[in-house]
Amino acid sequence: MITLKQVSVFTLFLILFLFIFNQSSKYTINDNILRDIQSVKLRVAIDRARLSLEDPNLNYSGNEEALNEYIFSLNDFLKQKHSRVSLSEVSSKALYAQENEIVEVLSGTTYETYLRFKINDDHKLPLYIVPFIFAVLNFAVLRSISRRRFKAQIVKSAGPVVDEKPILQIDLYSKSLHLSGDKERKVQLANKPLCFYLALIEFCESNPESPLNQNKELPEELLELADKYFHRLISLGHTIRKRPNFSNSLEKTLSEIRAALDELLSNAPELKSKYYPPKAHGEGSRSKLHSYALTSVKSEDVEIIGR
Repeated sequence: MITLKQVSVFTLFLILFLFIFNQSSKYTINDNILRDIQSVKLRVAIDRARLSLEDPNLNYSGNEEALNEYIFSLNDFLKQKHSRVSLSEVSSKALYAQENEIVEVLSGTTYETYLRFKINDDHKLPLYIVPFIFAVLNFAVLRSISRRRFKAQIVKSAGPVVDEKPILQIDLYSKSLHLSGDKERKVQLANKPLCFYLALIEFCESNPESPLNQNKELPEELLELADKYFHRLISLGHTIRKRPNFSNSLEKTLSEIRAALDELLSNAPELKSKYYPPKAHGEGSRSKLHSYALTSVKSEDVEIIGR
């Protein structure tokens, strides 16, 4: 069913193409008329000395029959060219243009020669089917594109809705942790646990198979990463204290990190297994074998703001 909007669009296309076609046709017609007039003027200027024109200075009335034959021969040539111009009169007396006529003047040493042309600047109406065809084609293309977009939107809306899982965002400017889907809920962390947690994330991503045991010394790479983030906090103006010893009170540091994550992930407990440094279970030998490494965190799971 054709709607009012579609009719309006087609009408707009038709008006646009009619205007363009009309203006281009008008320009072409006028250019052809001017070119043919200039061609006839040049021919008459060359032949003027032998034309039987009236010359009042010499009291010569001219040869009207010879002049008419000359005009006929010029018009026959123009007709063969399908020109829109025809020469109606050549005279040494002043001529005046009427409707659909143009008068041109050739200046001479003794007298001026006047040429009166009849012109046909009518547009050929059958050719106006061209802009109509263009309007139909453009309307058909536009309608086809609109249908495709509509179908694509239907397919997209009908497709399965995939919930985007939130990721952990750590903001060094505010020293806070929050989830990407809930920026109102933020948890602050002190300098030492914040730097250690950032270093732990980066270290575990680079060394996914490396276990971290509390009864062993911290890897140098992990300490260097923690030191890097601490100097970043200094550059952001959060602290002027010297670098803390990240090897001391490791259990306390991990407890502060877990406490912050407990608060942050209270509404999303399923994320704990990814971001939570594992706790040791049991006593003795079992706890000694325990690793607090983050084995499930990938680079795309964490966004560090102000790194």
